Amino acid sequence: MKPANIVGAMVLLVLLSACKPEVGPPISLINGPAILAVKGEPAEADPRPGNANFQYQALAVDSNGRVPAPTADISSPILWSICNQPKSPTQSNSVSTACLDQNALPGVAGDSLDTYSALAPSDSCGLFGPLPPPPVGDQPPIRPRDPDVTGGYYLPVRLSLSVPEGDSIVAFQLQRIYCGLANARGPEVAQYEKEYTLNQNPVIASLTLQQPGSDPVEVPPVSAGGAPFPVLAGQTVSLAASWPADSVESYPALDVLTQTLVTHNEAMRVSWYTTAGTFEHDVTGRSESETETFADNTWTPGAPGSVHMWVVLHDSRGGTDFAGYDFDVTH
Repeated sequence: MKPANIVGAMVLLVLLSACKPEVGPPISLINGPAILAVKGEPAEADPRPGNANFQYQALAVDSNGRVPAPTADISSPILWSICNQPKSPTQSNSVSTACLDQNALPGVAGDSLDTYSALAPSDSCGLFGPLPPPPVGDQPPIRPRDPDVTGGYYLPVRLSLSVPEGDSIVAFQLQRIYCGLANARGPEVAQYEKEYTLNQNPVIASLTLQQPGSDPVEVPPVSAGGAPFPVLAGQTVSLAASWPADSVESYPALDVLTQTLVTHNEAMRVSWYTTAGTFEHDVTGRSESETETFADNTWTPGAPGSVHMWVVLHDSRGGTDFAGYDFDVTH
């Protein structure tokens, strides 16, 4: 997610110009500060008992690597806030514009520079789900929210990252919350409660790189330590990000036409980011009908030097994982 954008599954509020925009660099190229993803743990919880505690970790980066960090130019902590303002029916954005008001909704620093933990409001399913509370005074009633195609509802969590001598980057994590099955018959509701399993985050198992004429080799993530992985400048290499089979979970969802429950498998989406070079695709993945547990791509490094790469894995129910990799591009 780049400045003035909102995370995707997780979509940012973008102000569109009346003029036709010029074609810029691909979204996969990191040439400045950006928030690429947020991982919530657990990926889904029921907020109605009032004890749904989520722990968040943000993937914030710039062209020099991961930020914020004590050794980076951007070292101020990310500020977080839970939005409790549902959007009105007339607003087409993913979140209410009231959630952008940093005076009315100031952010707070988390447990570290890029982490935060907080309880979800116990009325989240009323504010952002199918169970609206009764109207207060002369205020109009809150319209029940419609689920997404997977049956999910989402709590907006705002992040802001202060950039030296620039505007803050503002992004939203849309945290999946469990609110049950609405607008269905009693038997389907009972079956749903029995069969539905709360989503868990997928896991990036490995990233492999294959140079022409060679076998695939696993690239160690930055978290494992060690030296940057060597690659040749200008030589296109094949990449494959993989996940365990159990990262693809099954779940029931209501078919609104037949009013029956249909079992689906999660689709998987991989977003690719790098500080140099070009990918064949910015996003790859697998549909729910595909059984392969990897997504491949190609990358052509640019000029010699150090390169940072990040891989972000999303499942179709809002789960996320991410990993970083360093490369040493040589002649």
